[in-house]
Amino acid sequence: MKPDPKALLDRLIALEADLAQLVTVNDRTTLGELKTLLKQQQATTSENPKQTVLDILDRFLALDHYDQPGFPPLAPFKQQVRQFRTQVENATESNLPPDANEVLSGKHIVTQLLKAVEEGDRLTDAQWSSLQANLVKVLGQAISIAASRGKLYVAPKTAQPSAPTPKPAAASQDLLMWGDVTEKAAQPSSASTDDEPLIVFGAKSLGMENQLSGTEALNVLVHIQGLGDRQFGAREYAGTRGQSKSLQGFQISFASPIAGLNIEYLAHLAGVGDTPWMSSGQYVGTRGENRNLEGFAVRLTGAKASQYSVCYSAHVQNIGDTPVYADGQFCGTRGKSLRVEGLRVWVQAKG
Repeated sequence: MKPDPKALLDRLIALEADLAQLVTVNDRTTLGELKTLLKQQQATTSENPKQTVLDILDRFLALDHYDQPGFPPLAPFKQQVRQFRTQVENATESNLPPDANEVLSGKHIVTQLLKAVEEGDRLTDAQWSSLQANLVKVLGQAISIAASRGKLYVAPKTAQPSAPTPKPAAASQDLLMWGDVTEKAAQPSSASTDDEPLIVFGAKSLGMENQLSGTEALNVLVHIQGLGDRQFGAREYAGTRGQSKSLQGFQISFASPIAGLNIEYLAHLAGVGDTPWMSSGQYVGTRGENRNLEGFAVRLTGAKASQYSVCYSAHVQNIGDTPVYADGQFCGTRGKSLRVEGLRVWVQAKG
């Protein structure tokens, strides 16, 4: 009796979902590679789970930024990881903290950030999108942007400075990185003002663009040829240089809505021409069609539009960086088959 194709497909889809919880696979992963990955996973999780958790936490603590050593946005999270590592180290093999299983399974934000840093080039667009949503929600935009741009790395053990002794948390405090955020944990601490504050996950205050006086916080997503979707912030260079990779689409939105202000943009696409104006948060362009972005324009609308300017520039094939354009001016080329390889955009108050 021949196997039922539909039943086999259903089993395959279910199996892929199970595999996704254990290892990173994509359409190019061979059966031999998959077997190797599963054997490695079995070895690390079955032989010494406690040591595996400690090794993962140590890799998180070794994270650093290529351009900003001692990357400040990571510091408070490393503080929490150090405290949790002490709990794991003091626990017995048979009585590890509950969140240790989340770390081992790859579901915890610690392992998700490491996955983005260490496996970024091998992740599919769908995997990147899912990871980025979690990273922004828990760790903040600055860390998510740094990971998506390949700016984070795990420093070699010999290069790690000795970690400062963490200040013990008050008995009534919960570590919000571990487990659910309970009502108790959300309450103000009775500890002295000298103690480290509780870290509220999901806060957007870590975005780098917020540090730029007069610049509004933006979410800028671009689709890069061969790399997929990547997220950036205001004034961040979104794209590549010297890699012959085109932007194929983008979307822009305010990180926090501003009453009376909206942002709109259009794109000039190879073989298509100018698109209609798109509103904040809408994707303009294509994915997977090898259709290059050749130019674009951005403008502000709404009752408060006259109080702000939107500025932008691009890096264009054979031309390099363009001047800064503003408020609806076209940036790029038309009819010259020159790809846009990167862009910057920011919104600032006038005066």
